[in-house]
Amino acid sequence: MMDAWGVLLALAVLFILTVFPLYIIVKLLGGKVSLMKALVIKVAAVVITLLLSMAFGLVGPLLVAVCLIILYMAAFRMGVIRASIAWLLEGVVLVVLILAFGALGITALKWSSIVGAVNYLAGLI
Repeated sequence: MMDAWGVLLALAVLFILTVFPLYIIVKLLGGKVSLMKALVIKVAAVVITLLLSMAFGLVGPLLVAVCLIILYMAAFRMGVIRASIAWLLEGVVLVVLILAFGALGITALKWSSIVGAVNYLAGLI
């Protein structure tokens, strides 16, 4: 199993790698986007995902999906269908990246590893 810093590094790389596809996807779907806006929205999406997933357990992923689609609609000035497509395509890109990293033996991220890394950081603070 990977240590906390390795998990955090893998998450940071995944985070950075998914900002660019989000930018391209939203641009192709006709949304109003810049790289800085995509980065800010990506940070907000990660925070929303972590908070809702931890707070609401099994219902969390559904709430995350709804909140992120609404966030994309507002931030990128898109309709619900285009925002949903952007959210789904971003998810596909993320899954492909995680599988590619796993195939290369770089990491296999698990929620338990992520929670352990966050707890480790919290202990340092």
